[in-house]
Amino acid sequence: MKSLSNKFLKDIFNKISQKKIYRIVFLGDSITSTEWVHPNFREIIEYTLKDYIGKKTKDWKTPSWYIRAINSALDGGTTKDILESLNDYVFIYEPDLVILQGTRNDYTLGINIKNHVQNIHKIIKKIIDKKINIVFCGTTPSLNNDKNEEYILYIKKAPLISKKFNIQYIDLFHKLQEYDLTKFFTFISEGNPDEGLKPGNLDTGHPNQLGNAYIAKILLKDIFDIKFDPELYIKDTCKGRMFPRY
Repeated sequence: MKSLSNKFLKDIFNKISQKKIYRIVFLGDSITSTEWVHPNFREIIEYTLKDYIGKKTKDWKTPSWYIRAINSALDGGTTKDILESLNDYVFIYEPDLVILQGTRNDYTLGINIKNHVQNIHKIIKKIIDKKINIVFCGTTPSLNNDKNEEYILYIKKAPLISKKFNIQYIDLFHKLQEYDLTKFFTFISEGNPDEGLKPGNLDTGHPNQLGNAYIAKILLKDIFDIKFDPELYIKDTCKGRMFPRY
């Protein structure tokens, strides 16, 4: 369809127009699962894709029924955990697209850079070997600059990995830092010894609803070429609007 010029949007339209389900699997750690944040970026992306394609095609029902976003992220998971979980959490769904976020837990839980890179190589290769499209995203930044200095050693490897496999890479780590991070980190931690957080501390690692909306903005633009206004979307959700604008 001419109005859907983006590759992924065309793929989605071509499949759902045959009344076949287009499945997107989100793979990563707690930054990806975000099960305690509503709306989270996964939910926002699914909603926006359904709404955008529905309006472009003047057919709300087909995208609503045949686009599915699946949370296969593992809270606290490392690249080793993700690699070992692919059959149960990814391939079982026969996805059309996997959006893979790098995990900062490798640093926190003692997986060195060499093994981190090897694990991601294996994850991506296994997905590509199944003829599944994949987009690789770096992890998001922390509000704690000391943590960011630690993470960057791992994050620098991500674009090199993407280049090796000729897949799209989205640098969420740096792109999110173009905005005011203090607006994105407002959760109070229940305690996380691995991150050095005590109960009552500000959680400097997990973005709130607005932070998730900005993550969605970046991914929607870079993957699907859809413009998204996170401030408007969150404003509408807080007002109780049934179909938030974006």
